[in-house]
Amino acid sequence: MQEAEVVCREMNCGTPLAVEHGAYYGQGDDQVWMDDVECTGHEKFLTDCPHRGFGENDCSHSEDAGVVCSDHARLVNGTSRCSGRVEVNHNGHWRKVCNNDWGKKEAEVLCREVGCGAPLISHESPYFGQGSEVTGVNTSCFGNESSPTQCTLQEFNQTCGDASVVCTNSKPLRLVNGTNRCSGRVEVYHGGQWGTVCDDGWGMQEAEVVCREMNCGTPVAVKHRAYYGQGDDQVWMDNVKCTGHEKFLTNCPHRDFGEHDCDHSEDASVICSDHARLVNGTNQCSGRVEVNHNGHWRKVCNSDWGKKEAEVLCRDVGCGAPLISHESPYFSQGSEVTGVKTSCFGNESSLTQCTLQEFNQTCGDASVVCTNSKPLRLVNGTNRCSGRVEVYHGGQWGTVCDDGWGMQEAEVVCREMNCGTPVAVKHGAYYGRGDNDVWMDDVECTGHEKFLTNCPHRSIGDHDCGHSEDAGVICSDHVRLVNGTNRCSGRVEVNHNGHWRKVCNSDWGKKEGEVLCREVGCGAPVFSHESPYFGQGSEVTGVKTSCFGNESSLSQCTLQEFNQGCGDTSVVCTNSKLLRLVNGTNRCSGRVEVYHDGQWGTVCDDRWGMQEAEVACREMNCGTPLAIKYRAYYGQGDDQVWMDDVECTGHEKSLTDCPHRGFGENDCSHSEDAGVVCSEAVRLINGTNRCSGRVEVYYQGQWGKMCSSDWGTKKAAMVCKELNCGMPDNSPVKPQFGEGKGLRGYTSNCRGNESSITQCSLHINPARCEDVALSCTGHPTLRLVNGTDKCSGRVEIQHDGQWGTVCDDQWDIRDAQVVCREMNCGTVQTAKSAAYFGQGHGEIWLDDTECFGNESSLSHCQHASFGENNCGHSEDAGVVCSNTIRLINGTDHCSGRVEVYHGGLWSPVYNVNWGLNEAEVVCREMDCGDPVMASGSSQFGQGSRLGGYTIRCGSKESSLTQCSLREFVRTSHDHAGEATVVCSGNVRLVNGSSQCAGRVEFYHNGQWGTVCGDSWDTNDATVVCRQLNCGRAHKINHMSYFGHGSGKIWIDEIECNGRESSLTQCTQREFGDNTCNHTSVAGVICSDSLAVRLVNSNDQCSGRVELYHAGQWGTMCDRDWTMNDAEVVCKLLDCGHAVSAPISAPFGQGTGPIWEASNSCFGSETSLQQCSVNGFNNTSCRHEEDAGIVCAEQIKLVNGKSECSGRVEIYHKSQWGTVCDDEWEMTNAEVVCRQLGCGQALSYLTNAHFGRGSGPIWLDNVECTGQENALTQCSHNDFGDNNCGHGEDAGVVCLGILPKPQITLSPAPEVNWGDRVEITCTMVTEHLGGTFVLQKTPGSFKMEKYSDNDAITFTIPKVDLSHKGWYHCEYRKRLAIQDISFPKGDSAELSVTVRLEQPSISLTSPHAMVIFSPDKIEVTRGSSFSITCSIHSQYPGGFFYLTMSNVNVTEPKPAFGHSIFLLAYFDFPVVGDKDQGEYSCVYGVNISTLSFSSPPSKSLQVIVMASSSSSVISGTLVGLLLLLLLLVSYLVWRRRGQTVRAMVRFSNRVGETIKQDTEDKVDGPLDGRDYNSLVNENGNGRTLEDKGAEVDSHNSAERTDTEDLTGRVCYELEPLIHP
Repeated sequence: MQEAEVVCREMNCGTPLAVEHGAYYGQGDDQVWMDDVECTGHEKFLTDCPHRGFGENDCSHSEDAGVVCSDHARLVNGTSRCSGRVEVNHNGHWRKVCNNDWGKKEAEVLCREVGCGAPLISHESPYFGQGSEVTGVNTSCFGNESSPTQCTLQEFNQTCGDASVVCTNSKPLRLVNGTNRCSGRVEVYHGGQWGTVCDDGWGMQEAEVVCREMNCGTPVAVKHRAYYGQGDDQVWMDNVKCTGHEKFLTNCPHRDFGEHDCDHSEDASVICSDHARLVNGTNQCSGRVEVNHNGHWRKVCNSDWGKKEAEVLCRDVGCGAPLISHESPYFSQGSEVTGVKTSCFGNESSLTQCTLQEFNQTCGDASVVCTNSKPLRLVNGTNRCSGRVEVYHGGQWGTVCDDGWGMQEAEVVCREMNCGTPVAVKHGAYYGRGDNDVWMDDVECTGHEKFLTNCPHRSIGDHDCGHSEDAGVICSDHVRLVNGTNRCSGRVEVNHNGHWRKVCNSDWGKKEGEVLCREVGCGAPVFSHESPYFGQGSEVTGVKTSCFGNESSLSQCTLQEFNQGCGDTSVVCTNSKLLRLVNGTNRCSGRVEVYHDGQWGTVCDDRWGMQEAEVACREMNCGTPLAIKYRAYYGQGDDQVWMDDVECTGHEKSLTDCPHRGFGENDCSHSEDAGVVCSEAVRLINGTNRCSGRVEVYYQGQWGKMCSSDWGTKKAAMVCKELNCGMPDNSPVKPQFGEGKGLRGYTSNCRGNESSITQCSLHINPARCEDVALSCTGHPTLRLVNGTDKCSGRVEIQHDGQWGTVCDDQWDIRDAQVVCREMNCGTVQTAKSAAYFGQGHGEIWLDDTECFGNESSLSHCQHASFGENNCGHSEDAGVVCSNTIRLINGTDHCSGRVEVYHGGLWSPVYNVNWGLNEAEVVCREMDCGDPVMASGSSQFGQGSRLGGYTIRCGSKESSLTQCSLREFVRTSHDHAGEATVVCSGNVRLVNGSSQCAGRVEFYHNGQWGTVCGDSWDTNDATVVCRQLNCGRAHKINHMSYFGHGSGKIWIDEIECNGRESSLTQCTQREFGDNTCNHTSVAGVICSDSLAVRLVNSNDQCSGRVELYHAGQWGTMCDRDWTMNDAEVVCKLLDCGHAVSAPISAPFGQGTGPIWEASNSCFGSETSLQQCSVNGFNNTSCRHEEDAGIVCAEQIKLVNGKSECSGRVEIYHKSQWGTVCDDEWEMTNAEVVCRQLGCGQALSYLTNAHFGRGSGPIWLDNVECTGQENALTQCSHNDFGDNNCGHGEDAGVVCLGILPKPQITLSPAPEVNWGDRVEITCTMVTEHLGGTFVLQKTPGSFKMEKYSDNDAITFTIPKVDLSHKGWYHCEYRKRLAIQDISFPKGDSAELSVTVRLEQPSISLTSPHAMVIFSPDKIEVTRGSSFSITCSIHSQYPGGFFYLTMSNVNVTEPKPAFGHSIFLLAYFDFPVVGDKDQGEYSCVYGVNISTLSFSSPPSKSLQVIVMASSSSSVISGTLVGLLLLLLLLVSYLVWRRRGQTVRAMVRFSNRVGETIKQDTEDKVDGPLDGRDYNSLVNENGNGRTLEDKGAEVDSHNSAERTDTEDLTGRVCYELEPLIHP
């Protein structure tokens, strides 16, 4: 939306309604000019917003951006896009809407048009400030219109107030959980969801934006660490960095939405004042007072304002006590005339608790300065506006270092101190050395910041200075110049009675000007205008001055209040020309000289260009820069060369504001003095380039604008020619370059023979007039010479009116690509060097040109200063572009929409008769290999032209122009699309295992051939793999590993630097002897040809494991992932050995299929590659179980006194190489020593201390934290990517080889859940008395214990599944020299298993208990019984299933019981045939989100029988048999200490009631479920036959128990249980 806001404003449209992505309005043609545009929303033009650079992008036209702006209405000055003052576009002009007839219906229409819902508040009085118009437009709506322009609009020529509105969708920000509406946790609305803001970097600037956006008052405090509670859902914003001036919090720079490294414990909050605010102050604790009264912010009148009111106000906004309280306006005047009067006792906590009364008469503004409002002070100066600069931070004053201290910084200090114009900056502790801290260093202000602390600087307290470098400043105390072009010009204001007041021009003259210029240290006045020259101040009245001319300060003159309206006084002093032009033909041309330290000096022409000229011309009050001059064009200067390496953006106020070496610091002589030519009398303002803008003329000593009433093409052509800008651009689209407000308008009368518009008769236009907007075509600045056609030849550029050549140093295909585009030619074919097209003459303008390839002009590329080179014309660069064909919008230069150059135009080719024959010719002509696809699809977009050509080829042609071309005009009825082609590209890999491995073949001159391997290296191979989208170069081959191939062997030596995107971008030079060893053929194996890759890490040898199969990458499940598997992967990738095999997605969760780590695949590198072809086994894992790996290359120390000191070498790609010492520090040495087991690092060495190594330099820019386990885990460049020589080889010295602690696990490495585990760390060393550390990976488990002995034991009382993993011991010892960390011990794996016993199954009777577990029972149909499932389990809870015939499973029943014995019942209330079958019990339990189940119990067969009429006698006999059986069972139980019990149910089928005697009741037979103590604890049933031999050995006591049991057994006519 910020970008849309700028676009809508630049297009003179209304409020932005929506942003559109994905080429919503269709795909564009030609260039994508801008990418990564980041506006604040306040920019004047879209091109002013930060962006990559013109033409630099990674987009296609499928990503073209669009915008929807309101055409008829806009909201101005609101707190969001959905609130503000209402304006409508009426008769082509934006007009304010009067509040006379403004109501709910009108507000509803307005909110609906701007896409903001319904009106929330509609004010008849101005709420969002007052517009500049007095009159406006009245509106009358029915309420159902879609736009205010459909309502009745009527001009209202009388004074009226502004209508304003707040719509419901105007709040993208809210404060949550606070004590009122203006405090709480900050939340922003994004993507349809509220989310929080992280408190990283959260401070007062951010709070200021939040409070303003929430329509609250002054920020009182910022809160961190979820002060108002933790939010839910997303953390939307992190690293927010506001200046405090942004309109919305989302306008502040921050990470992308949702991108953060925070959790909700870091949610940011804010407290704003709810009732009062200070406006327009120098900081949060000073300003004009406003109160929130009846829902509106109102000014506080100064009529009754006093000390008590000020005390309440300062207390309310958290700013201490009042320091100054002003009754008259001090911080400018608010827009309201009336206000609110206040009356306080002084003890109120808020201004709203005082008496507030509407005051309907005109009143002044109350203002206040509170004691906490001074974070800045000037110390030891001669007055309040000079001295040593000190800032207040952390409760303490500290100084500012003078590094980079200049006038921009002084300008901010003077403004913040409420002083006048900066007079001088002071260095070297000019005002004495400060005490305490140096708080700020490397301060870099633009000069526009509100506070010094808002300027970019190092972190507070971070500096490399001493107090001898304390910065100082001198500001004028009484006078200031406002809105000037520099510090010595502007509108005059004086500090009168404590207030800055404008100086009236009524009595202003030469004497007053002399005093003023002298006071601000700017010499004498040049001229003084009675009419405003630097804009008009906001005050109507002012101060009159009368001076004798000899005063040293304007405050010494007579100053008198002037209560009538008066004009503003302006002045330009002689020293306002800190810049001058010498020896030129007029005031606007010449040698550039600057005034410094009392002396004029020149500027060196190193890096001197158009941006610098633009600043110089503007500072000289001249027009557009016409030319820049080098080499003392206007003669050599004298004295100093003050400035060198000046680098302006073009927007600076003064040339001295531009970055440069420092005054007097240079490597130039006066033969390099810079010059400039500016237009003297005409300029173009606010344009998109120097040849477009609003036309202004310099007439009678001041700039004015040209009126469009009598403007014509002849005058436009005259101005374009005068500015060396070609001819007027006759585009039908009328440009808009804004309005020149405050400028006098002129009309012109020309005879026709003038060369300048100022030579015409100019007349003042007293009425308001429309500005002239002009765009000129400009001049070509590039040409190709001596080529075979217009698109080939020696490259020449025009500079300073002269053509010159380009040197071929660094000249490559990317530079040529820019030339082809700028020349309107087709695709680049080759870049030529060594004056291929002959030697040029004159200047060599460019050298060391380095383009990205997407620039729109060669001059936009990086290069040395114009004319600076070390070349001769034998090195002139050339280029060959395709003259007749180009491919548009493709993914590379070998694909896209086909266009041909015919008849002087580029035209599309249509897919009528378009096929592979035509595509083959295109690919051949483009040197792009073989055709892959030829179609008329719209995948590469569609052009805008309807006319084009159809083409028919025979496939053998060398160019499309040799084919048959026929004109074709597409109509609305045609379905013919534009022809597209995809070629294979000019590189391929042949005879390898995949398209990413093999012999390198290169397409050239219509033929595939091999590449000579004599000079083939890793850089070349890297480019090939990148071009083919095959990852990194894994291995290179020089011999015929992939076969010799057939066809031509290209003898061109290809020299790549490794950063090119295609092989054609590499420099190609012929061998000196034009020979190549025919057995040497280039080959490469790219990383994506391997079965495995590691992703999502900062180096190529660690990351998430991904496997390749069937055209897709998938992840590896970590359940069976082992160090052995990891070792295979590390070897396959040439990454050394496995250091760890972390689980649980340590490198983030992947996507796609998940495969298991089977032994058959990970047995060796070969088997892993075979599985990639044949397939991997699938698994039920989720991506949170993705496996990771950390490999480490082998390292060694060479040339030291022992194996623990020396030059660091690393083994990579089967070759030892060194490490560069860039960024080499102690933390790196610590990692090296740890990896080698050499103890503590004692020192790190640089500059090849242990001698120069040989072979590759594998690592550069290594940056370790010191905690890594291997050097390759540290941050570093890619292997082999360095800018070092062996003179920079790094080395280390370690303490020496120290023993590793040993680890033992007790009772065993594999334990059951709940077991007690003891882990013992043992250290065999003479250095006893240290700290043992036990760590587990993965996870954060860590235990530490100090011991004077050689061992320590760590205890885990009760293990669970979270304790599963790898454990290792570490040992630390404090020696005399330092803390020593011994090598990390070997890891031992602790496995935690969950083992469940086999449950028991038995029967239950409600009338009696018999302990018996039969194999089979017979039950009568219609009777009832219960089955009991039981188990011994140490795991809490759980459940039982009862399965029947291994098919039917009952609902689970929760297990219950005591201690470790658990059981559950399954009732059969009415037995039926369906219940017949074999039953088993299964026990299950959930532990740590995983489910475990026991093996099934033994089976119990249930047979359902029909009802029987057996006699009582038979029942009795059977009952006796049952008693005998029970007796035997009991004796066995007593003998063996084990019991097999069966719960027996009896039924009375003849209807008798069964009675129990008193003994039964006393002993309490279990009546349902209370028999836990009688159940066998073993739970493993044994048959009677097993126990029969043991019956006789039971003692008498046991027999008594048996008899008691027998006496309590109830009898039935029939037994239910058969033995």
